[in-house]
Amino acid sequence: MPNPFSFLTLTDDQLEERQKEWDREQDLRARQNADAIIAKAGLPKRHLMPFTPSGDGWLKIEERLKARRGSGFIIALCGPRGTGKTQLAASLARETASHGKGSMYQTAMGFFLDIKESFDGKRSEKDVIARYCAPALLILDEMQERGETAWEDRLLTHLIDRRYGAEKDTLLITNQTKESFLQSIGESVASRISETGGIAVCNWPSFREKREDAK
Repeated sequence: MPNPFSFLTLTDDQLEERQKEWDREQDLRARQNADAIIAKAGLPKRHLMPFTPSGDGWLKIEERLKARRGSGFIIALCGPRGTGKTQLAASLARETASHGKGSMYQTAMGFFLDIKESFDGKRSEKDVIARYCAPALLILDEMQERGETAWEDRLLTHLIDRRYGAEKDTLLITNQTKESFLQSIGESVASRISETGGIAVCNWPSFREKREDAK
């Protein structure tokens, strides 16, 4: 029968090595758990690949997002295509997963299509909204692709207001300028953004163009 007090006979060096081994095991479990959580987030496969950011602008916004994680923020990332906005979202989702919390990625169009699918009677709009309200972090990409109809505006405002009330993080991504995005999103959502997180403008050169130039 193992002696439960056998650790008392270990030297300091042996105890230190045991502690390091235990820490390594815990780190491995945490990484495996985070990997399982991030796999369910729905992020595009391309944005789960290794990414080496460059430039102070990208790194400062990444730091800002991680510092605000869990505060119930509503933040919008605005800027041209190719500046790594979705990659910033993926980085935040990984950080959220490392704390044992789930994320959900979807495009704005995907959200509205999910709502429309509820019209078949198999589930309700309320069920769809509840699913989008559940994760600790919701990422809505391609906000510029929505129709900006009154129906879409009401649904989007309702969703963001629900998440605002529950103090859950919401990240909105658009290729619009800050000014055009604020004009399209409506006063209610714009006010929530201003109160809880603000707008981060990603206006540096495209990473895609850099990759093309390197070929």
